[in-house]
Amino acid sequence: MQEHPAPVPMFGPKSNYLFAQNLDERARLERQYHLLQEDFSLWFGEALRLAGLDAGGDWSALDLGCGEGQFTRELARRHPRARVTGMDVDEAAIATAVANRGAVENVEFAVHDAREPLPAGSEYDVVVMWLVLLYLPDRAGALAQVAAATRPGGALLLCNVPDEPTRFSHPVATELVEASAEMARRFGAVGLEGRLAADLEAAGFTGVTTAVLRYPLGGGTASGQRWWGHWLATIAATRRAVVDVAGLMDGAEFDRKVALLAEAPTLLEHGEWPFLVTLARRPAGPLPGPAGGGDPEG
Repeated sequence: MQEHPAPVPMFGPKSNYLFAQNLDERARLERQYHLLQEDFSLWFGEALRLAGLDAGGDWSALDLGCGEGQFTRELARRHPRARVTGMDVDEAAIATAVANRGAVENVEFAVHDAREPLPAGSEYDVVVMWLVLLYLPDRAGALAQVAAATRPGGALLLCNVPDEPTRFSHPVATELVEASAEMARRFGAVGLEGRLAADLEAAGFTGVTTAVLRYPLGGGTASGQRWWGHWLATIAATRRAVVDVAGLMDGAEFDRKVALLAEAPTLLEHGEWPFLVTLARRPAGPLPGPAGGGDPEG
């Protein structure tokens, strides 16, 4: 079996988050939330079904890596009898999430590093890691911590980016995608897809299922144009990683290519942006290894 080198932390030891220095990151994530909000709710409903829970019931959910808490608040709003917790390693993001909580009473937020065990006694019926796991250097370790915090019979919902690159018909887009893909490979932000099922099963989850969601880029629909705008903003947000950290492209050349795409008519261009959604269940019984108190050798 081929050995994979340990991912190199890009901006610090806590994660390889590629957009950490992007000045427009808050706006980019807000736009991403609105694009994915309904599908997130759809798949969370499937996680509830997998855990044997009713949408209107009294259960608990954890949004791990919640950022400023947009998805967390949406869960609490849609399920007023549930107890919803959002956690993130970024203290500023959690402060913003708390400030924006408003009148939603069944949600709370806390600072927590996903690499570390959750507070003693923490146990949730459903755990969500939405576009978080791919940025963690120790994914297997993070999943083990999540399994320990998922009640027996509970469910895990993940969203990640597949290893296959985004496809778009404009040649300049292809050049930027290739540079971004190489940057991601260098810093360990790819390679998750082929190992995810095994890592989940090693952590103690069963019934692992993954679906590929394919969103249109460009073309003659409003949806495709919205996703195109978000994709272009995301590519632009990789500038520091591609240019300054990985040294894969000259800064002026990167800016020129992004500007060309921003000016290009895209009604006749087409492509798709894939995402992975994964569901898994924690069965009854002890977890494997030290996280569940079992025998790491047996």
